[in-house]
Amino acid sequence: MNVSYSRRLTLFLFLFLALAWPGAPFGASDLHAQRGVVGGTVVAGSNLEPLVGAQVVVVGTTLGGLTNEVGRFLIEGVSGTEVTLEVVMLGYTTETVRAQVGDSDIRIVMGQSAILLDALVVTGTAGDTRKRVLGNAVSQIDATAMAVAPIQSFGQLLNGRATGVVVTQGSGVAGTSSEIRIRGRSSLREVSDAPLIYIDGIRVNNRISGGFGDPAVSRLDDIDPASIESIEVIKGPAAATLYGTEASNGVIQIITKRGAAGPARWNVTMRQGLSYFNDAADRLGDNYWTDPSGNVVQQNLVRQEEQLGSPIFETGREQFYNMSVAGGTDDLQYYLSGSGLFNDGVTQDNSGHRYNVRMNLSASPNSKIRINANSGLVVSRYRLPLMGNSGILPALQRGSPSTMNEPRRGWQTAPPESLYEAWNYNQDVNRVTGGITIQHDPVDWFNQRFTAGLDFTDQESAYYTPRLGEYDAQFFSPSFASGSKEVTREDVLYTTLEYTATARYSLTENFTTNTSGGFQVYQRSIRFMEAEGEGFPAAGVKTIAGAGTFQRGRDDFIENNTVGFFLQEQVGWKDRFFLTAAIRADDNSAFGENFDLVYYPKVSGSWVISEEDFWDFDFISSARLRAAYGESGQQPDAFAALRTFRARAHPEGTATVTPEAAGNPDLGPERGKEIEVGFDLSLFDDRVGVDFTYYNQKTTDAILSRNVAPSTGFAGTQFVNVGEIANSGFEVEVDALVWDGNDIDWDVGVSLNTNDNEITDLGIDGWLDIGWTTRHQEGYPVGSFFAGKVVSTDFDASGMAINMMCQDGEGGVISCDDAPWVYIGQPSPDFEGSFDTQITLFDRIRINGLLDFQYGQSKYLTDRWNRCVWRENCEINAYPERFNPIDRAESQNGGWNEWAWTIQESGFTRLREVSVEYVLPETWLARVGAASGSISLGGRNLGLWTDYPGLDPEIMDITNSVTEPNDQSILPPLRQFSFTIHLGY
Repeated sequence: MNVSYSRRLTLFLFLFLALAWPGAPFGASDLHAQRGVVGGTVVAGSNLEPLVGAQVVVVGTTLGGLTNEVGRFLIEGVSGTEVTLEVVMLGYTTETVRAQVGDSDIRIVMGQSAILLDALVVTGTAGDTRKRVLGNAVSQIDATAMAVAPIQSFGQLLNGRATGVVVTQGSGVAGTSSEIRIRGRSSLREVSDAPLIYIDGIRVNNRISGGFGDPAVSRLDDIDPASIESIEVIKGPAAATLYGTEASNGVIQIITKRGAAGPARWNVTMRQGLSYFNDAADRLGDNYWTDPSGNVVQQNLVRQEEQLGSPIFETGREQFYNMSVAGGTDDLQYYLSGSGLFNDGVTQDNSGHRYNVRMNLSASPNSKIRINANSGLVVSRYRLPLMGNSGILPALQRGSPSTMNEPRRGWQTAPPESLYEAWNYNQDVNRVTGGITIQHDPVDWFNQRFTAGLDFTDQESAYYTPRLGEYDAQFFSPSFASGSKEVTREDVLYTTLEYTATARYSLTENFTTNTSGGFQVYQRSIRFMEAEGEGFPAAGVKTIAGAGTFQRGRDDFIENNTVGFFLQEQVGWKDRFFLTAAIRADDNSAFGENFDLVYYPKVSGSWVISEEDFWDFDFISSARLRAAYGESGQQPDAFAALRTFRARAHPEGTATVTPEAAGNPDLGPERGKEIEVGFDLSLFDDRVGVDFTYYNQKTTDAILSRNVAPSTGFAGTQFVNVGEIANSGFEVEVDALVWDGNDIDWDVGVSLNTNDNEITDLGIDGWLDIGWTTRHQEGYPVGSFFAGKVVSTDFDASGMAINMMCQDGEGGVISCDDAPWVYIGQPSPDFEGSFDTQITLFDRIRINGLLDFQYGQSKYLTDRWNRCVWRENCEINAYPERFNPIDRAESQNGGWNEWAWTIQESGFTRLREVSVEYVLPETWLARVGAASGSISLGGRNLGLWTDYPGLDPEIMDITNSVTEPNDQSILPPLRQFSFTIHLGY
C-alpha cells in the first residue's frame, strides 16, 4: 500500500471511530437540567449547515435573539412549560415550532423561499443588484448545498442545475473536462461556444486544450468546487450587454467563499471514492474474424486479459481532503482554504493530483471603504491516456482475432503492457489567480468600485516515448522504437482592469433613479513554445537535447485587448416597477483597421405585479413580469483581420516571405441580439416557485471563411462578416416543497429548456463543409450532419448489396450512385432538462437525487466506421444475416463514403447523482470538539437509458465538438461511489 495513502486512511479511520465511540454525552446533564430556557440550532434545509444570524423569538413575548457563528441560540427567562418559537431569516421561509421549556437541543430546519426577489446578483455595475430589478433571467446555484455530493469538478457542479446550460461530460478519464454551452450554438467558426468565466470579478482562463487523439482538458476544472460559495449564469446577449465583446455566449460568475465577523470557524472535509468501468466486457463487445477456412473466430479482449491476470480496467481511486478557516472582526474578515485531490483512473496510464489554495480577505478601514482581496493557487500533475488513433481503447476496439496466437494477442498495434511503455502523455499546470476590489461609498447616494486582477496559467504538455527494449520494439517501426519527445508549453495571461460608479437619487418618495457608468480593460496573451526530438541513443534518455536524429523548436505569441465603456440609466417606481436602458462601446485589437467602435444597446423592464393594490390572488405569494432586449458580441480571432505572410527559404539560401492570408480590414465582431420575456411566480405560501423564460436570439455578421480570388496574390480563404444564426426556445424551472411535516420534508425541482437552432443566412451559395460529415447550410442547425440515406437494397448471390436506392433530398428516391447527401441530424440537443429531489428525515438525514436528460442531438459513430468498415472486425461483418438489409448495405459500401448508419441520435436520460447524508449528533461531535458534522455516501452515473448504439451517448471528442462531434475511442463516464466526512469547529 502506498505510504501516503496509508497515513491518510489511518487519520480518516481515527476520526471516524472517535465520532462513533459510545458513551455518555459530554455536558448533556448540565444542559438539560436548566429550566426557564429554550435553546437549539438553526440549520439550512438545503445542506443542513448551521445558519448564522437567524432571528428566533418566543411568540407572544419580547424574548428572542440571533443565532451565533455555529447556528446556536439560547433564550433565557422563559415561563411556562411549552412555547411557540418563530424563526425568521432573509431568503428562507418563516418557521414556527413548538418547544418544551428547558429543552436546549431543539433543531430547526429552515426551508428556502421559492422565489428570492431580493437576492443580490452580480451585474457588472458598482454594487450588487437585487433580482427584482432585473429584466432578464439569471440562474443562481448555491454551491454550499452540494458540499457532500459526489462532485469533483466545476462541470459536474454546474451540470443539471441551471436551465439553458448544456454540460457534456466528454469522457471518464481522470483529469479531463466537460464542455459547457449556453442557449445553443451561435457561431459558424471552428471555435468553442464557451461562455466567459469570472471568479470574484476577474476574467479567467477557460481554454480547452488538446487535439485529435488527446483527452480534452479545460482550465475550468482547475477550480476547487469546495471553495465556491455560489454561481450565477448570465445566459445571453440580453443579459450580457455590459460585458460587451466576447460575451454573446453568456457569462458565468463564480463567487468564492468569504469570512464573516466572529471567532475562527474551521471546516474539514475528507472524501474517499472509487470508480469503475461497469460492464466493460459486454459494452466494448467482441472482435470477429473469418479465417481462411470460413470459420468465424470471436474474441473478447477484456475477458482475455482478465483471465491472463492483467485486467485492462482497474478500480480507480479518488481521495479528496479540504481544510478551511474563516472568521475575523467587523473591520477584517478572512477565509483560507487548502485542498488536495488525488485521482487514479481505471487504466494504468491515468493518474494525477491537484492542489488548491485560496485566500480571501475583506477589510473595512472605515465605514465608507471596503477592500476585498482574493488569490488562488493551483498545481496539478496528470498522466493522461491517449485516445483517437493511439492508446489502449483504439488498440482494443480495432484488434483482430487473426493475431490472437501471436505476441499481439489480438490487439491492433501492441498488447497493453507495450502500449503503456510506449506512450506517456503528461500535463503539468501551475496557475495563479488574484485580484483586488475596492468599494467606495463616499456619500449615501453615490458608490464606486475599482477592480484589478490577473489569471496566469503555465501549462506544459509532454509526449514521451523511451527507447524501447527488444520485446516492446517488435510492435513498432524502428524510428518509433528509437524514442522521441515532444513538449508544448503555453503561458496564458488574462488581465482585468475595471472601474464602475453608480449614483442614486430619489425624485419623490416613490420614484428613484440609478445612473451607472464605467470602463473595462481586458487583455489576453498566449505565449506558445514547442520543441521535439527523435532518436535516443540509449535507454533512460528523457531530454530533447539527448535526441540524436532530429531536433526542432518553435515559438509564437498571441495578444488580444479589449477596451469598453458603458452607461446605464435605471428608474424605479414604488420599488416594484423598473426600467433600465444601457449602451456599451467596445474596441478590440482583433477588429479590422477600417472598423470603428462597436456599440451594444440594452433595454429591460421588471414589474413585481403582486405588490400592486389591485392584485387579489391569495394563492400567489409573489409574481414578477420581466422583459429585456440586449446585444453583445464575439470578436474575431487574433490575426483574422490582418494581412499576413509566412517565412520560407529562398532558393539562394536566404530567408524570404510568401503571402499567407489576405486579411480583411473591415472585419468586425459577430453581433448577438436577443429578446427575452418571462415571469417568476411564488405560489402557496412560498411552497412552489416557477421561473419561465422565452428567448429569441439572433447572431448577425457571423464570421466565416470563404475563398479568395487568386488574382489577389493570396491563396486560401478570407474571414468575412456575412452569416446569420437564429436561436430560440423556452426555459422553465419549478421548485416545490411537496411535503412539510414534523419528521419528513420533501423538495422537488424540475427544469426544462428547448433550443431551436438555424442558419438563416450563410452568406455564400451552397454550403460549407467543416468536417467529415458536418456542414453549415441555410435552413439547418449549425454544424449539421449530412450523409447518404439508403432506403432499399437487394443482395446478389454472394450476399453483396446491389440496386441500392437512396433519398434524393426532395421526398423521392434515386440510385445511391447519384444521390445527394441529406440532412441526418444536429450536434446539439434541442430538448434538455433535469429532475432533482431532496428528502429530509428527522432533521438529520438528507437524501438527494439528480436525474438529467438531453435529446435531439446526434453523433458520428467513428468507432463503428473504424471497426465495421475499416477493420471489418464487427459482428455485422461476420454474421451479416443477423442485421437489417440497410445496415448491411451501408457497412459493405462504407469505404470513404459516409452513410446515415454512422450517424445516430445520442439522446439519453442518466441518473446522475444520488447521495445520503447523516448529520452527526451533537453528543458525538462534542467528543472531538466539533460544532457540526456529517457523513455521507454518494454515487454518480448510476443509471442510463438510451437508444444510442455506441459505447455511451455522452462521450465526445470535445476538441472537435464543433467540426465533427464523434466518439472515437473515448473512455465513457465511469460509475463512481464516495464516502465523505465533514466536520466544523
